[in-house]
Amino acid sequence: MASLHDLHRALFPTARPIGATELSPERGEREVGWVRVLKSRVPAFDALETGDLAIIPGPALAVVAPGAGQIHELAVALARGRVPAVLLVEGDTGSEALATLAEAAATAGLTVISVGRVDPVGLERSVIGFLVNRRAELDRRASELEAQLARFALLGRGLDVLVAAIGAFLGRAVVIEGRRGDLIAIHAPADLPAAAAAAARYLARPSGGAAMRIPIPAPSGEPGPGGRLILLGDDPPNELERIAANRIAALLALELARDSAVRQAREETRRGDLLPADGPAWVMLLASQGNGTGPDDIAALEETRAELGLLMSPRRLALRGSSESLELRIVAAAPPDDPAGLSVAERIATFLDRTVAVSRPFSEPGARPAAEAAARATLEAAELLVSPPRIVRAARLPAYLLLGNVRNLPDGLRQARELLGPILVGRPELQRDRLDTLLAVLGSASLGEAATRLRVHRNTVAYRVSRLEELGDWDLSDPDLRFALALAARIMRNAQE
Repeated sequence: MASLHDLHRALFPTARPIGATELSPERGEREVGWVRVLKSRVPAFDALETGDLAIIPGPALAVVAPGAGQIHELAVALARGRVPAVLLVEGDTGSEALATLAEAAATAGLTVISVGRVDPVGLERSVIGFLVNRRAELDRRASELEAQLARFALLGRGLDVLVAAIGAFLGRAVVIEGRRGDLIAIHAPADLPAAAAAAARYLARPSGGAAMRIPIPAPSGEPGPGGRLILLGDDPPNELERIAANRIAALLALELARDSAVRQAREETRRGDLLPADGPAWVMLLASQGNGTGPDDIAALEETRAELGLLMSPRRLALRGSSESLELRIVAAAPPDDPAGLSVAERIATFLDRTVAVSRPFSEPGARPAAEAAARATLEAAELLVSPPRIVRAARLPAYLLLGNVRNLPDGLRQARELLGPILVGRPELQRDRLDTLLAVLGSASLGEAATRLRVHRNTVAYRVSRLEELGDWDLSDPDLRFALALAARIMRNAQE
């Protein structure tokens, strides 16, 4: 069982009891044993026992109880059944019936909570999930927030939209600060008066009034946190907030870095930075430059930048920043026969012997800051991969984010070990060879390409594949099995790194 207060904070935090701003301690401690949804038929409930949370969709109520007398009878039945609360779900119809039921149920002494317009079946599943496996349901809810923020980030909505989504999801006032404690974004859900008061207290005194402060990681190589996610309010953080905050911190770090880069790039654009004359179109190329700060490091970076400048004519290539930057930033003119700029990126990646991110092509000088930010986000996402490609493209950023988060699959490592168990036997070096072969074969279009990646003869790869299929009782021509094995192999490799 779980208390009504726990369910309220975890599953519908922005909902408020009708006629009250918050649940009273006595009502919040009522135990919920199960959940029932009103159906638009007779009987309206499959069963209703003491401790059952009642979900009442407006359209179903309008069918089952079209008159005031029937609605009052339903309220009496719910009170007699000693339900811990009644959740009212709005729909396309039934708003008047819901209002009548709210009044009748409150008169009967029931706790009535309006959860707004949500999917009643989805709400039922969430409550059941919370009651049956609390941690799994909280993980699922946190992943929903993470996915929503990732969509907004990919659409370039900005930190203001992201912090508003976090505040609405958690039912709290939320703040994002920069690394120096500077306010970057703040949001207080409009329907929560306590959230507005908490935000006002924070603005008056930023050092206090926080329920939880979560460090946001800094870009690789930089000391200290890159900023902070702050949950405001008097209530201590609940389990969902702790799980969700830790899951979204890395994504917020990318957005903070991108926001900072965009602002810096816009400022540089206003100062009149020039683009290669052979454009448009242009592309932004980014690669890690290292984090050395000693005189020898700086000299080596200067030499690298000078040699890069000799690779192509200044009409086609322009370096930005300096040797003290954490990354190499290059604007390149995309040739007509290679509008995506991949040949230029390949040439630079070969010279540097490291991964290079390339933005989408752009034709307007003012679009360069956004292209640079997109390339940076792509490079950071690629750095989470076990074996990042030599060239990573901003157009494929969602794919890199998905692959980089394979390690977060619930129960993924255990399932991966079970699936790959037949080949993870014997000496450790033999296990590594088998896993390397499997990854190369599944990630290549042919055995010849896999052989090139493994630096062995094609016949050797063919023998190894035959041996893998024999050990695992696999058919590597089965597309479903190939997909599952590729996923499991990535999870295992991530776990070994």
